[in-house]
Amino acid sequence: MTTDPERSRERLERFCEAVEAATGLQIGTRGLYPYHQLLAALEGGELDLVWLPPLLALRSTGQGVVRPLAIPIRHGVSTYSTALFARPDSTLTDVTQLANVRAAWVDPQSAAGYLVIRALLKSRGIDLDAAFGENTFLGSHDAVVDAVLSGTADVGATFYHEPSPGPESDAPPKSAGWKDRRVRVLLVAGAIPSDMLAARAELEPEIRGKLQDSLVTGEHPSVVAAANALLGADGFVAPSGAHLEALTTILSGLEVEPAASRSVPSRRGTFRAPGKNDDGGST
Repeated sequence: MTTDPERSRERLERFCEAVEAATGLQIGTRGLYPYHQLLAALEGGELDLVWLPPLLALRSTGQGVVRPLAIPIRHGVSTYSTALFARPDSTLTDVTQLANVRAAWVDPQSAAGYLVIRALLKSRGIDLDAAFGENTFLGSHDAVVDAVLSGTADVGATFYHEPSPGPESDAPPKSAGWKDRRVRVLLVAGAIPSDMLAARAELEPEIRGKLQDSLVTGEHPSVVAAANALLGADGFVAPSGAHLEALTTILSGLEVEPAASRSVPSRRGTFRAPGKNDDGGST
């Protein structure tokens, strides 16, 4: 679990209790970290209902491991972006200045916290090995922001919801990993299709239907409230083919580490387990 474990556990339990009341099903809870353990538990048939970050959602759906049930809606949309940022007083003002900097990332499998921003930099001709002299994986968006603002990292990547359209060019984002703290945004990439709630493929269709209805119909306010607390979601919609096609397009340009190395350091990098952090509502 990439946020404060105790608070996340409590919110997960409240969410499952709300879904239980809406469906009549009995639901137990389980928190896993890092991401690859989630996929392993799915493949081993240990889980029935699961929250998946975007890239795991695509892979597990494509492999037939899960059936998509619901996509969270945040700020009226089912997509989000990622931002590469620095301290407001940093000498860095443009990504062309990236040279041997210390980078803080969420997880090697995180779309918003690692993969997508690097894919965009690479597409712009940035040599990633030359740009980032030190790569540290901290396990959560909060930890990445703290590292940059404390000066232990020069840049970091976190989720970013674009400002509402309007004449104000300097309008703040609807939400971002740094909340109301001041940062300097160097680059924004997106849109990234949102994370997904999915069911194990072998789960009975009747049960999958009950679970999906409890999430997407809006007829169960307690489910919506619990989902908001756990996932930062205003509601859910059923997945569409367009959502998965967008994920496929993004995946084609990403660096993907082999399964065996997902929880260990990448080249010239380090990995640290997550501390106590907040939600973020995205991966």
